[in-house]
Amino acid sequence: MTPPARLAPLALLAALLLSGCVSPAWDDHDYALKAGKTAESAVSALRFARSTVAYRDRMTGPYAEVVLTEAVQDLSSVNDQFGGVQPPSDASDRIRDEVLRLTEKAESEVEDLLIQARRDGVKDPAAAVRELDRLASELSDFAEKHK
Repeated sequence: MTPPARLAPLALLAALLLSGCVSPAWDDHDYALKAGKTAESAVSALRFARSTVAYRDRMTGPYAEVVLTEAVQDLSSVNDQFGGVQPPSDASDRIRDEVLRLTEKAESEVEDLLIQARRDGVKDPAAAVRELDRLASELSDFAEKHK
């Protein structure tokens, strides 16, 4: 098993555990911290998807599909859980809109890659890796800003 393939189950578990850490937000600061953690969880799922696309030639098709499926499920869970947290103010509404825009875009991108993988394979793996890197970078910047 290649190094990225060995790390995938651990990273998916970490993403799942982090995505389960959402609770009510009592004030804007608490809400921003939750938004930052949400972004971090999304970055984790994106990095697994990226590794799967980048190293697809080193793993079986079914394994790649499982990893991408888990990444989509993790991103969906992140969106659902954070989307259920009530923003305490108008300022928090803007944070909510920004993080959900990014995480929903990430989910959509990985879903599209999963569909491609199940059909004939990812059409342009290099472009997909660049897009996943770009999204992960935006989410990482968001998370860093909301620590």
